[in-house]
Amino acid sequence: MKKTITVAVALLTALSLSACGGKNANSKSGSSSSTENASSVKPSDQASNRTWTYKNNVFDAGVETYKFTKAEVRDSAEDGKKVLVLYCDITNNSKKEQDPSNVYMVVHAYQKNDTSDVQLDPGEQTKLDANGNDPLQEQEDNLHNNLLPGKTTKAVMMFTLNNDKPVQVRFQNSNFDTIGTKTYKVK
Repeated sequence: MKKTITVAVALLTALSLSACGGKNANSKSGSSSSTENASSVKPSDQASNRTWTYKNNVFDAGVETYKFTKAEVRDSAEDGKKVLVLYCDITNNSKKEQDPSNVYMVVHAYQKNDTSDVQLDPGEQTKLDANGNDPLQEQEDNLHNNLLPGKTTKAVMMFTLNNDKPVQVRFQNSNFDTIGTKTYKVK
């Protein structure tokens, strides 16, 4: 619990110190680069003042916007475990570099077992392919690399599953109030 609070305080500090702005961009590019230019995003010093929202698979957290494009269940690198993978396009709305992985402080996944609604652990690696490579490595790196102002990148968020029951993902604002939820079926 102390670790969660410390991480949450660090995220809020990072988000409040960031000069931010702009609108969400649905940037598409033919570039092979993992970071794309979001031409409709004009970084602003005012993004941190925007109201945080979750609507239609888009989580707008002021300095960054996360557009969730796909979800799937994959085998974990740990034998016998499964991982929920959420694919997203992340846009930096600010005039400063941002760490997209801070999203784990305000986005949490829960799954019920026989007695409880359990918060799932984030960030488990998926099973390696036949060549010994992590097929999602580039998207995982993009979540942990600093994102340049006004840019959009493709990334993944992952949660280790406890069972095959549905997962509810909860999106919180900067006050840690839940502002939206999405439920994913596990097959």
